[in-house]
Amino acid sequence: MRNRKGGFGENATEENGLACPVEFTLDVIGGKWKGVILFHLMEGTKRFNEFRRICPSITQRMLTLQLRELEEDGVVR
Repeated sequence: MRNRKGGFGENATEENGLACPVEFTLDVIGGKWKGVILFHLMEGTKRFNEFRRICPSITQRMLTLQLRELEEDGVVR
């Protein structure tokens, strides 16, 4: 899993490792394209070029980065 920032607020400190679960979730699935990618994956497995056809405005580089982050976080394989 990627190294994430701690949390906000007085209870989220580096010593105890606590962070807000909502903040963590938004960090994992946040961004312009991850929600769109996950929405289309609900229909079933998609290949890389299928995503390129479904989302023509996303660049190849950005699609690759977003899919790699989702894979690193264990959301997709």
